[in-house]
Amino acid sequence: MRLEELMNQYSDRLSENDLYIWNYVENHKKQCENMTIEQLAGKCNVSRTTILRFTKKLSLKGFGEFKVHLKMENDDNKKETSKAVKVCLAYEEMMQDIVQQDFHEIIKLIYQAKRIFVFGTGMVQRTVAKEFKRLFYFVNKHFYDFDGITEYETVLSYMNNEDLLLIISVSGEGVHTIDFAKRAKIKGVPIISITKQKKNSLAELSSYNLYISTTTVEQNIYKGRYESMTSYFILSEMLFLRYLEYVEEKSGEEV
Repeated sequence: MRLEELMNQYSDRLSENDLYIWNYVENHKKQCENMTIEQLAGKCNVSRTTILRFTKKLSLKGFGEFKVHLKMENDDNKKETSKAVKVCLAYEEMMQDIVQQDFHEIIKLIYQAKRIFVFGTGMVQRTVAKEFKRLFYFVNKHFYDFDGITEYETVLSYMNNEDLLLIISVSGEGVHTIDFAKRAKIKGVPIISITKQKKNSLAELSSYNLYISTTTVEQNIYKGRYESMTSYFILSEMLFLRYLEYVEEKSGEEV
């Protein structure tokens, strides 16, 4: 049982001094893990005997067992908050969300489109666009990726309402991206957007919206923040697998 649970279970036994001791321990768990009973007593301005009585009120044998509990909980908290675990848990949550989504209309659009133009607004997003191109190449569905505003005009001149435009962004608010999406929409081109934020200008312009979540972890050594973007790739693979299922179902209907 965790120390917090013991505090709740035996709360009726605890004095104001006991609560003061616990408040100090709770706010300095890592430091207390290596303290002697005398050191903790000094920090809390109480006697050694008061600390000992406090631990026994929690049904522990003494201060030694109290420290064992504290060390185990500190180790558990390390595992729970490690950067790798935090990111993996975020992926797991996203995948559970994806499994519950209905992509039928989006997959149908991909299946019916004469041509699919895919545009990523940043370096990672452009890599994701190429990943879409790579995945769907295996099923003879061609995605045409392009880079930057210099190619907008050319792509727009080719587009018509039999095509499909997939735009991969983070914010969904880039000025040039919004302008491009508006002009494609005027031509009757259906748009699928993939963005991070659920409320954004690109999503409002799009026929269908897909959302990803990114996980940010602090980098103490390098004094910066790392944002994991793998969710984009997970989503691209999931769409590809759903497309395979859709094609198999269509084939079964035609038999």
